[in-house]
Parts: sequence; C-alpha cells; structure tokens
Amino acid sequence: MNISKGKLILLAAIPFVIVLAWGIITNANLSAARSDLKQSQLTLTQTQNELTDTKQQLTDAKTQLTTTQNTLTQTQTTLTQTQTQLDTTKTELTGTKTQLTTTQNQLTTTQNQLTGANADLATAKTQLSDAQTQLATAQTLLADYKKTMQALGIAVHSNTTTWNFNGLSWAHNDSSQAVNPTWAQLTAFIAQDTTDQHVYNIKTYNCVNYATTVYNNAENLKIESATVTINLRNSSAGHAVNAFITSDYGLVYVDCTGSDAIARIQTGKVYRAAAPNVVSPAQVNNNSWWDGLRNYYYVTNDLGGEAVVNSIDIYW
Repeated sequence: MNISKGKLILLAAIPFVIVLAWGIITNANLSAARSDLKQSQLTLTQTQNELTDTKQQLTDAKTQLTTTQNTLTQTQTTLTQTQTQLDTTKTELTGTKTQLTTTQNQLTTTQNQLTGANADLATAKTQLSDAQTQLATAQTLLADYKKTMQALGIAVHSNTTTWNFNGLSWAHNDSSQAVNPTWAQLTAFIAQDTTDQHVYNIKTYNCVNYATTVYNNAENLKIESATVTINLRNSSAGHAVNAFITSDYGLVYVDCTGSDAIARIQTGKVYRAAAPNVVSPAQVNNNSWWDGLRNYYYVTNDLGGEAVVNSIDIYW
C-alpha cells in the first residue's frame, strides 16, 4: 500500500485528536457529573435534614401521641367513673322520683284528709255552737224546773245506789237499759209483781223494803223506776213509795206497801191512794177527783189524822 507522508501524519494525528476529543468530552461529562453529584449531595443533605426534622417531628408526634394516649386513658377512666356516677345518680334520681311520687300521693291524701278534717271541724263547731245553745236552753229550763220542783216541795236525786231512810239501808240495782213504761205496761207490771204480798214488819220489812223491792224488780224488767220518800206533817216517821214516768200520762206514784195502789202525792195535800183498777189514767193527776174520792188509803200522822205531805224526795 502506498501512503504519502502527509497522509501518514494525518493518520498519526487522528488518534490523538480522538483522545483529545474524548478527554474533552470526558472532562465535560465529569464536570457535569461532579456538578450533578454536588447537587445530589446538596439534595441528599437537604433530604437528610428533612429526614432528621421528620424524625424529630415523628418523635414529637410519638411523644404527643403517648401523651394523648395517656390523656385518653385518663379520660376513659374518668369517663368510666363518670358513667358509674351517672348510673348511680340515675338510680338515686329514680329512687328520689319514686319517693317524690309517694310523697306527693301522701301529700294529696293528707290534703284530702285535712280538707275533710276542716269540714268535720266546721261541722263540729256548728254542732258545738248548737249544743252550747241547747245547753244554755237546757240550763235555763233546768233552773226553771228546779224552781218549780222547789215550789212543789220536791227534791230530785240522781245516780243514788245506796241511802238510808227510817233507819234502813236502801240499795238500788239500776239498769242502763230501763225505759219509761206506758200506763198499760205500768199497771201490768204492778199486777204481776208480788212485792205487796210480803208481810209488813215495822222493824224488818217496812215501806222502805217494799219500795226498794219494787224498784229493783222494775229495773230488772228494764222499766225505769224511782224510789220516793215522803216527809209528813205532824209525823215522826215518813213514808216510802215508787215513782214512774209513763210515756203517755206522765208522773205516777205507786205504793205497794201491803197492797198495790196508785197514790196522789203532792205537797200541802193529804196523801191518798187507791187500787189501780179504781184510778183511771185520766184522773191520776186530777186533784178534784182525788179530793172528792170517798174510799181510799191514807197514812196517819202522830195525831191520828190523815197525814199531809210536807216534802218529797225522788231518787232515780
């Protein structure tokens, strides 16, 4: 092969040029790489700094999370306690509501009772006022009756169980169920009673005993009766009989000493008595009829005459 010298020099210079060009390119690439590396290093540093910040933030976040979790745990504990307290409070509130309902019912009942009591009190006050008025009227009437009885020479005694007269003890067997008889009931009782058949004895069985026996027999039959003592003028001894208030003819005196009789006993008047079949109920308190009577029983005074009634004591 024939190569000129000039061509040979050119061919010899080509590798150098290539090497030089490669070096230039390589240097340029290396500079660029170095620049990229530096930029990468800067980026890496930033990234590392950011990573460090992120780690710190993450650490702070973890710390905050731990704190938050602790706070949450405490909050949950507090919430549980609060829920327990709330349940307890609800239970207490339910009990309180029940008690309140019961109290309200009791209050309503009490108010109703109070209303009723106030009504009863008002009624009682009215009744008391009426009773006081009636009592005042009764006291006035009683005073008038006492005056009337005193004027008639009659003394009335109540709740007498034992007393003495003519030296003998007189015992009453009172009955709380005894009631006033009618005239028919009284005369029927006298007819069937046998006290008058007892033998009279001035010392052992006198008028006091007759009157006591009749009284007790009547009360045993639930017939209201009274014993009566009579003080007589010009007489050292009195007399004892019985009294009945008939529901249809008023006060009737009965003398069963020795025999059954209806008596007219009035102060200032002669004591007179007649058999029950002789005295009609219409005449029992008729002085004109008694004064005009020709056949009758009487009590003698110490002078031998008919005794006049001086005073009367009635024992219910």
